[in-house]
Amino acid sequence: MKKLVLFLAVVGLIGMGTGIAKETTKKVSNVSTSKTGIGFNSQLSYRSISSLSIRHWVSSNTGIEGLLGFSLGDDTIFDVGAKFLMSLKKEQNLTVYSYGLAGIESFDVNGQNDTSLTIGAGFGIEFFLNGLSNLGFGTEFGLGFSDANGKNQFGTSAGWLSSVGIRYYL
Repeated sequence: MKKLVLFLAVVGLIGMGTGIAKETTKKVSNVSTSKTGIGFNSQLSYRSISSLSIRHWVSSNTGIEGLLGFSLGDDTIFDVGAKFLMSLKKEQNLTVYSYGLAGIESFDVNGQNDTSLTIGAGFGIEFFLNGLSNLGFGTEFGLGFSDANGKNQFGTSAGWLSSVGIRYYL
């Protein structure tokens, strides 16, 4: 339920921003030098935890991202992963990209514990509002595969249609 509310909030922000966005001179998505963003992404875990995210655009068209997520308590979940990003289209306040994802998730939930490999690929968008050109709102959708407890799971990213993320670019 939390993911659905967060997804609807991001879609609403993107919709509002599209209607009011004006030209700005400082665009993270159009900078030819490297940029680094720090935030979160709900991409990696099939167990509904968000990951800390560090995204670095090596060039204006190529990026890498590191993901680290954990949940400690009665249930313990830890995940770590990486993404490779390729920009497909750039607009004034928007970047459309494709990604490849690989990660490892270790968990101990309800007495079951295992370590699984997660791989995936898909497409994403990152949107910057007018006046907040360093704050990126993004959503990604794609397909992923995970193998845990001897069972294979194949489906949409993060176990639902889309994943969301927010990053502040330094």
